[in-house]
Amino acid sequence: MDISELGLDDEVVDFLNGQKDFIIDRVSQEGGNCDIFFGEHKIFNKRIALKIYYGSASDSSHNEPKILSKLNHPNILKVMDAKRIGKYHSYFMTDEINGGDLEKYYKAGKLDLKKALNIIHGILNGLSELHKDKIQILHRDIKPKNILVYEENSEPLIADFGSIKHFNSSGKIAGSKTTTLYMPPEIIKGGCYTIQSDIYQLGISMFQILGGFFPDTYAEWLTNKEQIKLKSISGAYEISVFVDNIIYGLILKNKLLKYDTLPPYIGKEIINIIKKSTHSDLKIRYSNASEFLNDLYKVQKRLTNWQQKDSIYYATTIKGDKYRILHSKNGFSIEKNGASGWRRTGDFSNEIETQFAKIK
Repeated sequence: MDISELGLDDEVVDFLNGQKDFIIDRVSQEGGNCDIFFGEHKIFNKRIALKIYYGSASDSSHNEPKILSKLNHPNILKVMDAKRIGKYHSYFMTDEINGGDLEKYYKAGKLDLKKALNIIHGILNGLSELHKDKIQILHRDIKPKNILVYEENSEPLIADFGSIKHFNSSGKIAGSKTTTLYMPPEIIKGGCYTIQSDIYQLGISMFQILGGFFPDTYAEWLTNKEQIKLKSISGAYEISVFVDNIIYGLILKNKLLKYDTLPPYIGKEIINIIKKSTHSDLKIRYSNASEFLNDLYKVQKRLTNWQQKDSIYYATTIKGDKYRILHSKNGFSIEKNGASGWRRTGDFSNEIETQFAKIK
């Protein structure tokens, strides 16, 4: 592909044109301070991703390849190669993960309830590795876009360590410029970033991939009254400050997440896990990944798996029984899949929650 039309710095263009080991055939320029190039590595004989960071000579983003190269965990992206490009830029090379990032993965409808919780479980395993005493790393930017997923088994990989920081025995470091919607309450208040801040961001991500209301357009987070006021504000900066302050207010009041927008099969146990992981009070929030994992595992081991396809809800119980809930003019009905196919079981109900409660 012709990289001369991508608006890259001369040093980066010279580097890409000068390398002989891989053939670039695709590029993603969605990142704020980086570009990702994909292609075929001629020596390794496999697909690779080359992530180039742009910054100053002292930029902390150069820490990512150094730290990643020392980590070896099934839920953390592994670095194959890392180098500087001139004085200001750096790159690292990894495998191309065929499922892409988690944001695209869940929006494509590839997740049922079991897969979604397994992904959260895997991310928690990765965070446990990052947070343990021998490593002591805070990610500071956990969100679906920064999690990669293997297509074949939905196994997650924590990626994009551009905001990582080491922490000392106090477990506290300065906040980062993370996305507004994932900003931990303690950072909004001017506090320090801790292990619990990574936990918070994962809780927000969990709500998101389970199907809760989490729009991409910031204006959709505003009330009708706030949207009317927004129209009277001119200037990109002023608009940004207005919207950010409203979202910060929702975060601080534990009102960012609307739990009634989750699919009706999401039970109280799962909702309580999300609430605890995202609580603004650090005394209530999980103190580490292990606590989060413990509660999640209790749900997973007796989970009825659900997935919605169009307007039909499909379930597979722990015993392997298969059900579906349909809606008609008579109300909601339950059908069970047996030797002779789908057959209705039980009465109709006008309350879908009543039917969900019958399937365990």
